[in-house]
Amino acid sequence: MGIVKRRHVPYSKFKAFMGENRIKQHDLALALGKSKSALNQNLNGTGGDFAMFEVRAICSMYGISADEYFVCPEVSKTKQSELFHHPEKG
Repeated sequence: MGIVKRRHVPYSKFKAFMGENRIKQHDLALALGKSKSALNQNLNGTGGDFAMFEVRAICSMYGISADEYFVCPEVSKTKQSELFHHPEKG
């Protein structure tokens, strides 16, 4: 088996959430108006990334946080650090 070429980091935590809550890829794909194959590529990082409207729709449907499931934790923490730990220049 060859090496899988990924375009972005897989959404492992969201995939686990789907499994724990018995959410089928087919059902989520249908709700987002895309094929199961396209959704699978989004989830596994082998295709394009989710569009922001798709992330918002998913978070709204399942009552979850985009920061927790879709934003790279390092990026989110860096941004928070920049926003909250640097005194404003006056």
